[in-house]
Amino acid sequence: MKKNITISDVAKQAEVSKTTISRYLNGQFGSMSAETKARIAQVISDLNYRPNRQAQALKSKRSYLIGVIVSDISNMYSSLLLKGIGEVLEAAGYQMIIMDAANSVEKEQDLLHKLIDQSVEGIILQPSSRDASRYEFIQSEKIPLLLVDRGIEPLIYPFVTTDNEAATKKMLPYILEKKYQRVVVISEPLADILTREIRYQSIKDMIEAENIHLDLLEVTSETDLQMEINTCLAYPEKTVLFASNGKMLMEVLTILITGNISIPDEIGVTGFDDWNLSALVGPGITSIEQQTQYIGNVTGEQLLSYLDDESKEQEVKVVPAKIQLRDSL
Repeated sequence: MKKNITISDVAKQAEVSKTTISRYLNGQFGSMSAETKARIAQVISDLNYRPNRQAQALKSKRSYLIGVIVSDISNMYSSLLLKGIGEVLEAAGYQMIIMDAANSVEKEQDLLHKLIDQSVEGIILQPSSRDASRYEFIQSEKIPLLLVDRGIEPLIYPFVTTDNEAATKKMLPYILEKKYQRVVVISEPLADILTREIRYQSIKDMIEAENIHLDLLEVTSETDLQMEINTCLAYPEKTVLFASNGKMLMEVLTILITGNISIPDEIGVTGFDDWNLSALVGPGITSIEQQTQYIGNVTGEQLLSYLDDESKEQEVKVVPAKIQLRDSL
């Protein structure tokens, strides 16, 4: 009969204590040296050791579960974000419970309560509301909550995001250089999500100092985007469309390319690209590329850090975006 490999076997071969192995398996590295971590990892691999998570949970009264709620799981941003988070949490011995709020504040509230009922050790949330009062109840549950991508007002939890304001303002000089006379920002409703407002306000702050028209098109399920873009094409001024996220950018490009609209001869296009697909579309789209999977990595790391130190209540971690210059302006 094949002998079951135990934590004692791993500790003996790695020449460390069982406590050290337990800390390693739980991602609690503390002052553990890189050499020790590498040696433990090698022994675990050599022995093909698989920790009994149920036994660990019963003994330590821990679940090793992290809840992750995204606003729209069908969005490519969410997929890349989850992949990045999962890489970090899995390596630290945690399992994700992934939930989709489907852009519903009410559903999101229900999902948060379900995660609490499942005794998760922490929650990562891409919030569907900017109103902090909707999330205050989690504080009484003593469960660490980390926000990602979207902030809330006031900011009462730690937060991982891209540099929305700085990245947006970095794009504006390229628009000005091409002598555009009208900028049309295409966004989902600003009032719902703080990130959308920050991106729009960043453009507005710079455009107001120039002799350039600025329009805001807030897209809802009732919006005829085809008709709105046709209106933009009819403007006498040289016009550029600025899509506030990757979803909007792809919808705009689909309409323009399907309609055989020449970019940038008839209209310029730029904006945020969550998926790094804009290099493959039309003439190649000048865009603000969010490092989405890396944002996920950072989010996972911050959550693990937060589990060890809950004093990080208002810490903000900003991941820089990249400007990708192509031929759409």
